[in-house]
Amino acid sequence: MSAVNTASGRQLEGKVALVTGASSGIGRAAAIVLAQRGAKLIVGARRRDELDELVAEIAEAGGEAKAILVDVTREEDIAGMVEFAVESYGKLDIAFNNAGTEGVFAPLVEQNKERFDMVFEPNVRGVFNSMKYEAEVMLKQGHGSIINNASMGGVIGFENAGLYIASKHAVVGMTKTASIEWFKRGVRVNALCPGLIETPFHHRGIWPSVEAQHAFAASTPAGRFGNAEEMATVVAFLASEDASYVSGHALLADAGYSVA
Repeated sequence: MSAVNTASGRQLEGKVALVTGASSGIGRAAAIVLAQRGAKLIVGARRRDELDELVAEIAEAGGEAKAILVDVTREEDIAGMVEFAVESYGKLDIAFNNAGTEGVFAPLVEQNKERFDMVFEPNVRGVFNSMKYEAEVMLKQGHGSIINNASMGGVIGFENAGLYIASKHAVVGMTKTASIEWFKRGVRVNALCPGLIETPFHHRGIWPSVEAQHAFAASTPAGRFGNAEEMATVVAFLASEDASYVSGHALLADAGYSVA
């Protein structure tokens, strides 16, 4: 993580940020970059050991973070995480709703109710509940920035990924609608739409082989997968006042894959 560029300074000094799905991948990287830029962190996920390691790493680098166990399929967990943030630091300025799942990749006609719920509970209901509880705090404050992790799959289709794609389109739709409702009240809402990023997602069986994975990456406009740190800096931008006029946007960070 030391390779992350910190030259941008500490634009988020004094801010309080919440990150779900913070135990690995983009969520973990985002928590570290937000802390590097001055924010105090509340990090949530289902795996305590990884969260404790993240908090220790942030503290060792001079930052501040607190961990809480959160399953975003449980509304009470989300409400508790937001309450924990306010109790800990008195406010909530930034929220990165990152937690989600890819489900099972298979032809649409082979999918079923159980797989549908597996994807839509965290990816859609979890994001909806997160936005709702975060906005209750931010709208009272009169300011805030919410970033939802969608995917390039929120704006394109992808073979054998119908449920995942549908869930991410829903995230983009909720993002755009919430922005219309909340921007005039001081709360910006955007969606990060990562492309093919080197995270645990890519090691859970969505590729038939490692060779196929590498070949696919080589065939993209960038010739490689992106990495979590690259996505984290986009999150930090959307969280900052540098993006004060950016809201309702589905920001594609996919090296041009979806428009190639």
